[in-house]
Amino acid sequence: MHIIVLENEPSTQRGGQELSLLDVCRGLAQRGHRLTLLYRSPGDLLAEYQTFCHSAMLLRQYRIEMRQPLTSSWQLVNDLRRVAVEPPGLVYSNQYHDSFAGLVLSQLKGVPFVCHLRLPPPPALGWQWSLGMKRARRLIAVSQQTREEWVKRGFAAEQIDVVYNGIDSERFMPAGEVAEMRSHLNLPPDKPLVCYVGRLDPTKGLETLLRAVQRIAPTVHLAIAGKSRRPDYLTVLKTLVRDLGLEQQVTFLGHVSQPQQVYGASDLMVLPSEWPEPFGRSLIEAMACGIPVIGSRIGGIPEVLTGPLAENLVEAGNAAALAQRIQQLAQWRHHDPGLGQRCRDYAVSQFSLVRTLDGVESSLVKAATHN
Repeated sequence: MHIIVLENEPSTQRGGQELSLLDVCRGLAQRGHRLTLLYRSPGDLLAEYQTFCHSAMLLRQYRIEMRQPLTSSWQLVNDLRRVAVEPPGLVYSNQYHDSFAGLVLSQLKGVPFVCHLRLPPPPALGWQWSLGMKRARRLIAVSQQTREEWVKRGFAAEQIDVVYNGIDSERFMPAGEVAEMRSHLNLPPDKPLVCYVGRLDPTKGLETLLRAVQRIAPTVHLAIAGKSRRPDYLTVLKTLVRDLGLEQQVTFLGHVSQPQQVYGASDLMVLPSEWPEPFGRSLIEAMACGIPVIGSRIGGIPEVLTGPLAENLVEAGNAAALAQRIQQLAQWRHHDPGLGQRCRDYAVSQFSLVRTLDGVESSLVKAATHN
């Protein structure tokens, strides 16, 4: 199958959904599918795409701009006309934001369109996104929670396949010497290390995490890895660190392109989200690296932390409960040394990349063969 992939910016600095798409596309190429990447802005993942994609093309427009409707419409259609599609072909978008371009391309080329639902629906979908999404042949949701949110907005449940994100267990695996990893990142060697890896945003619960750390300081150190799309938010967090008296207990690492280095240096990873996180890729990354995780009981996170791991769910925004659970798990290497391997075994068995590829490929085939 010739799969035309729509991506906004193939970059590690965007977030987990870009990394998940890269894993899926690489796997589909290895299974014999022919891929063409369409993107709006080049990023540091573009070179990797070019190693397995048949071609990659920069586009100027993914939607009609209301300030210049005629010019942007012409640019969109003209760019998409240049895309060559070989039968059997299919258009595959990584997010609803690109669904209008996906629909236009599918109509121009007479091929089906599939959209991945990696986010819950926005308060107002807008006519372009709404039109693109409603005309998609299949939708792929990253969790049951995400599927339910889109069904509430009027999309047919039978149109949406749930495919959990998967992890490359050969890339994300237990590290070597923890002390060496900490030295490389300039992190203290003598305290339990808690980490957060992801986008820096108020919805991610980082302020709650800092208040939780204050409750148990100075018994743990917190490393925060990630970049904010809001220039002022890092300042907000650093100001809070100062106000809470945590200057010696918190390290900001900035964007880290190889997050397994942070997991390898850590004892525990926390995802304290305060919004309905669709999945939480960092949870399975950390567990695949042999690191226990704590997550908020919100969104799709409870679908990741199931069975015995459900005890690591805490109420979103509850600093006291989060501090208590961190304190209970921080010394696991001493009181339960097998926990790290159990976490890895769980992540590898429940969230393998092979299982994800099987699910995505099945959805694409269903869309391509639907009459």
